[in-house]
Amino acid sequence: MKLAVVGAWGYLGANLLELTDSCGVARRSSAEKRPFLNEAFKDKEMYLIDEISEEELREVLERCGADAVVYAAGKLFGKREEMYDSHVTKALISLRVAKELGLKYVYVSSVAAMGLADACEEGGKVREEGELLKGCVPLGKYSETKAEGERAVWREGGSIVRPALIVGKWAYRPEWKLLNFARERSLPVPNMNVSSAECVAKAIERAASEPGWYLAVDGTLRDLGFRAYDLKPPKAVIKALRPVAHALVVMRYRYESRRLKC
Repeated sequence: MKLAVVGAWGYLGANLLELTDSCGVARRSSAEKRPFLNEAFKDKEMYLIDEISEEELREVLERCGADAVVYAAGKLFGKREEMYDSHVTKALISLRVAKELGLKYVYVSSVAAMGLADACEEGGKVREEGELLKGCVPLGKYSETKAEGERAVWREGGSIVRPALIVGKWAYRPEWKLLNFARERSLPVPNMNVSSAECVAKAIERAASEPGWYLAVDGTLRDLGFRAYDLKPPKAVIKALRPVAHALVVMRYRYESRRLKC
């Protein structure tokens, strides 16, 4: 199965294009913003567009010849309307074009979309809910807009993959610089769920062939050799600190898929 990764010029996209049979679709502004990723996409099938619009997407997806569209664009920080545009509006544009071309569709969300997920906890692990996001209480702009994106995509017939902190090549985000600094000096850090790029790729391929929502989590920072301690922030603290709620939420829970084994 060939994938077309929309929003590919980033950390996840670089890994997916290496691990799967795929082409990448990205905005030119993303490539200009991250020239240090040029090497990651060398010799890869990459299409640069001005904007995620129906017209531009239709043209490049037809050229790519993919079987499924993977929406991997996202925004961790910024205004709520910017996050909504990335996590909902552009996701639905991509889904409409995919359906028009008869392609499968997978939305890359996050475990943070589940927010406070006590209703899905079994034996100390959060697993996929029986009904999409039932019992989940998203908190914070990132969590809430990812959840809105999930609901919109599911209504229109797409599938969903929820990774945690992604582990793979080409890591450039500030959190990994800080984490690696801590590991090199054996400094303690909060233990967090992690998703290997290989697990995320496997989940995407599964979701493209078997519609549903999947947790793509296969370890923790402690498993990677970090000096990590378990932290379960109280719900009252998470609710009070909504601007950073998604980070606190993913520290609170451990996740394990009932539908996918990485």
